[in-house]
Parts: sequence; structure tokens; C-alpha cells
Amino acid sequence: MPNSYGVPEYPPDYREACFYAWWHAGRPAGSGMMKSFQPAPDGRKPNIVTIRNWIHDDGWHEHADVLDAELSLKLDKEAIETRARVLKKLAEDGAYMKDAGLTYIRSTPEPFKDNPSAAVRAVVAGSEMEFKYSGMAESLIQISQMNDKQLTKRVMHLLGKNENNDEIIELDSELVSEDVPGEDGNSNPQDDLG
Repeated sequence: MPNSYGVPEYPPDYREACFYAWWHAGRPAGSGMMKSFQPAPDGRKPNIVTIRNWIHDDGWHEHADVLDAELSLKLDKEAIETRARVLKKLAEDGAYMKDAGLTYIRSTPEPFKDNPSAAVRAVVAGSEMEFKYSGMAESLIQISQMNDKQLTKRVMHLLGKNENNDEIIELDSELVSEDVPGEDGNSNPQDDLG
């Protein structure tokens, strides 16, 4: 259908294709944006004034903001999944190191005769890695799948606050007894044992 000047309008699907070309090109402005557009099916190519009108009239910036937000969420999720895989692998590697060290110690008649420190270090380092990274990957994935309300509730719980009235929740005395300073002001009673 022709516009008020008698020129045929561009089809809606072509205008949409122009939007995506503009968005994929990084939302260029000025005459540089014209390189992003292919000709319409009838061979015409819109001029810069027409494109600027479409940007304004069709809400290209708002539409692009929505796509950018969706893309950001997708990239965040992929990054979290990648990090979770790395953490799982580190936990597996730690368990392998620990097991290899223990196997050596158990299978060698005199494991501490020549070089026991390598096996012991493998057991200790492996145990530390396994402890540090096991469960961390699952927690990371679980947190990434929480909605805003669930995240807020979790944060409030971690801060010891009731989500309804922002008051401090009293903790069980057994849970905090190890954090209470001893007579010497030391907060770790185990330090007094040696």
C-alpha cells in the first residue's frame, strides 16, 4: 500500500528484518547504520530518515532493551553452568588426589620410608579440594534458578532477619556457642586446648 507520497510502504516483515539487522550490528547510529540493511524484496532500500522514523515509531530501542536483557540472562545462566562444571571437576580431581594418596599409603609396605610427604600432601590437598568444591556447584546452580522473592528470602535468612518485620531472629545457643569469646577474649575455645 502506498504512503501519502504515493511510494509503496515496506512490508512489516522487512521492517522487522531491518530491526534485527540494526540490533545485531550493535544499534549503530548515523549514516554508518545504513550498511546493516539489505534491500527489500522489491529491490528498494530505505533511506536514513525512514530508518530513524522506524526506530522511533516502532520502538526499536525499547525492543532492543528487552532483547539485551534476555541475552544477558542467557549469558549469565551459561556462565553459571560453566562455573558449576568447573567446580564439580575440581571436586572430582580433589577426590581422585585424595584416593590416589591413600591408595599409595595403604598399598606400600613402608610408605613413609623414602618420600611420604608427596602421598600425604596428595591426601591433604585432595581432601581440601573435595571439601571446598563439592556441593558448591549444586548451590551455585540452585541460586541461579531462584526468583527475586526466593533470593530476598534467602538473604534475609542468612542475615538472621525475619522477612516480615526486619527483626533479628534469635539463634539457637548451640549454633553460636563456638563464636562466643572465651575468658581470654579468644573466640575459638579449641585454641585453649593445647
